[in-house]
Amino acid sequence: MKTNAQEAHYEGILSEQYSQPLFLPPLWRIIFQEAMRGNHLLFSRSVQAEAALLSLTAPNEELVEFCVHLFAAPDLRTIKSMIHLLPREEQVQLYAVYLQQMQGIRDENKRSMN
Repeated sequence: MKTNAQEAHYEGILSEQYSQPLFLPPLWRIIFQEAMRGNHLLFSRSVQAEAALLSLTAPNEELVEFCVHLFAAPDLRTIKSMIHLLPREEQVQLYAVYLQQMQGIRDENKRSMN
């Protein structure tokens, strides 16, 4: 049987592992949390598979501008629809950028917690 101290310790580990950066809006905190668990809600599995084979290049200016609009989207359905409207090549490139940014946010969040 676990004591309250043991349970609190495990809760602390879980919250540290999946803590959410406070600067993200609530929807993007959920997206971030799921990304850290390996659940990439915004992209189809086929886009994820294609991106795994891609060597990352710098995103074009239009894709960077598109990311600003994604961040401002009101809900998950809108974000997914916006991504789906992109040409397939840009979806793959966006996924690669997304992974890179999620890792950067995770690293920064860990540094700020220490």
